[in-house]
This record gives sequence, C-alpha cells and structure tokens, in this order.
Amino acid sequence: MGHLTDKEVLMRIVQPQMSRRSILSTLVIGAPAMGVLGALNLAGATPAAASPSGADFLQMAESKTGCPFIWGEAGPSSFDCSGLVQWSLSQLRISFPRVSGEQINACLSAGLEEARATPGAIMYMPGHIGISCGDGTYCEARNYGYPVGIYNNDPGWTDGGLVPGLDYSGAPSDTGSSGGVASDGSLVVDGYWGSATTQKLQETLGLTADGLVPGQPESWKKQNPGLTTGWQWVSDSQAMGADVISKLQAKVGAAADGLIGPGTIAAIQAHFGTTQDGVLSEQSSSIMALQKALNEGKF
Repeated sequence: MGHLTDKEVLMRIVQPQMSRRSILSTLVIGAPAMGVLGALNLAGATPAAASPSGADFLQMAESKTGCPFIWGEAGPSSFDCSGLVQWSLSQLRISFPRVSGEQINACLSAGLEEARATPGAIMYMPGHIGISCGDGTYCEARNYGYPVGIYNNDPGWTDGGLVPGLDYSGAPSDTGSSGGVASDGSLVVDGYWGSATTQKLQETLGLTADGLVPGQPESWKKQNPGLTTGWQWVSDSQAMGADVISKLQAKVGAAADGLIGPGTIAAIQAHFGTTQDGVLSEQSSSIMALQKALNEGKF
C-alpha cells in the first residue's frame, strides 16, 4: 500500500465493488467547484443565511427543560437525544441530520476539551449526543427517566464538534489542545492541528486563509486525534480533498490528491524527520514540527 495514493487507498477501503458509473457520479457530485458550502451541504448540514450563535442553539435546547425522553421523538413536547439537537437547530433555520452518528459527521471536528469549553458545541458518544454548556455541564435528552435538562456528569463522550452555520466567535478561542494562537500571534506548538494551524499553513502556501480543511474521509478521523478544529469529515465516497492538503502534499513529495491519508502523513513525517507511522496522534511530534516551521517561516 506504500505505492498507492491516499485516494487510491480510500477507494480500496470504501468502494471495492463500486461500478465505474457510480465512481464517475461520485466525482461529479463532489466537484471541487462546490466549495466549502457545497461540502457542508454534502455532509448534511445547511447553514442558515443569518449567523445564530452556539449560545443561541444551547438556549433553544434549554427552553425544553423538563420535556420527557421518548425514543424516536423530535419535539416539540418530547424528544430523544438527537431529536433535541435537530429540533433546536431547526428553530434557528439550520437543517441538520436526524440521527446522532450522522449529526456528528456533519460537524466540523473539535477536540473534546475545546467542545466542553464551548457553549453550543456538540458532544458525542456512540448512540448518544448532547450539547455542551461550556462549563463542563451538558444539555441533553439523556434517557428514559432523564428528561431534557442540564447534566453535570460526563456519560463517556468520545467526540466533539461545531455545527456549520453557527457562530462560535464569542466562545473560547482556538487555543490550548486545539492548535491555537499565542498572545504574540505565533502558533501554540502543542501538537494539535486546529483551525489556527491550518490558517497559518494556508497563508504560507498563498491560499485563502479560512482555517478550514473540507472534504476529508470520516473513516480516518478517529485514527488521527491530533486533527481537531476546522477539519470537515464527510462520508468516504464524498471525500474530494482540499486545496491546502494538495499544496502541502506537493511540498512534502506526496501524491497531490487533497486527502490527509496515511501516505501523506508518512510523507510529512519523513519531511520533518519524525517517526513515520502514518498517523497524527494527540500532541503529535510531527504537528509540533510543522507548527515550529510555520512560526519560523521555514516551511
């Protein structure tokens, strides 16, 4: 597999029996000209024209405090966990998937600590979803006997996310365990590749600096916990890649398909002389090397 591009690896994993016509359809549907908003729509979330905040989302969910948990219900007087999320966003004119697994996949990735500190961030674990209050508590429709309300115990969250179309600018900034910016404007060298690291990389590569990496395959998300905010994970068949990754691949000598797969990661690691294991872990030494190079203007 060392001689395959990341896109070829992905196609072998996801589409071993896909017909030629289906492959062509997938490529047409995911045309790069769609841009970021098109990628977000493919993920199942349609941003509203206005920009309600994460706090607005949280407030909408909290307005249903006391409503009973009933599996399969999505309001207005009873809810299951994902029904509460979907209903609350619909009140802000944001269309969102119905089930929890699709909901977290429609989000921009966020580290767990960042999500816990961000009002209106999504909290997810397999089979359950809730909304962060930003202070270590969570608004949820938790289970039978546990109505919509604020809960202060962590049920075992595994992922955090930010809803496309919500404004989180008033929330804690992209710092700490999410690859943020220090007070002097330099990147925090913490080994987490978040929006700030992407933005600095985009500036260095002469691209629009929006801090987003769209069109990445969701099957590689869990393997790379060092990738945090700004990464947009879509179903593998719709993963069309991102310009910033294509430019990065050209820099490190990897095939330029726009996907941050194991081949690209190994090339990044080889470029910086770090262990070539093809993954970006938490506090990744490879990400730290990238951040240092960007700070020093040497990349």
